[in-house]
Amino acid sequence: MSEKDKESSSEYFERSRPKFLDWEPPTEEEKLRAVKARADAREAEYRRVTALAAAKEVARRGVFGRKSAKRRQRLR
Repeated sequence: MSEKDKESSSEYFERSRPKFLDWEPPTEEEKLRAVKARADAREAEYRRVTALAAAKEVARRGVFGRKSAKRRQRLR
């Protein structure tokens, strides 16, 4: 190894320093953004599940509704 290829110990330790040591806590703005993102995701999931339940109910009423209508006509 030549003199040029060698790096100083301080350069080596600077390069190999673990990144987690430089961690900084999130700012209030970042915290608020994270809270809003979670709330938006929760709301989107609620809307999705509600739409699925409504579609399932319509399909169920479509299948069972015909039989009920026929039964009602026979009972009259």
